[in-house]
Amino acid sequence: MEKSIKELAEIAKNFIDERDWRQFQTSKDLAEDISVEANELLELFLWKDGKEIDKKAREDKEFMQKIKNETADVFFGCLAISDHLNFDLDEAFLSKMKQLEKRYNVQEVKGKSIKIDEEEWLRKNKDNSYEHE
Repeated sequence: MEKSIKELAEIAKNFIDERDWRQFQTSKDLAEDISVEANELLELFLWKDGKEIDKKAREDKEFMQKIKNETADVFFGCLAISDHLNFDLDEAFLSKMKQLEKRYNVQEVKGKSIKIDEEEWLRKNKDNSYEHE
């Protein structure tokens, strides 16, 4: 049952095309959909203790299924927007991971919970911008 990102993208594309939904989709609509679906995922965790919710997710199959469903909705949106804008999602992901590897250098961040501002980092490291990936 394992599928590549390209195969999953084709499944999402066919789903949209079979329903003739492209006429209703813009990149703005698809980005909003991803945000809404991500917030539905977030709502499952709202106002709950992190460790307790992790335990519940491992032990409660119904709760885990809700997490899977909302995560899949977010992923579907990502597949849909990449198809709509005609970019390769695996390539975009790998390019982003390359940039994150540089931004979050293992020797500097290992074991630390830190956030490095992306725009600020890109300004300081012009040679590591996305265009160079």
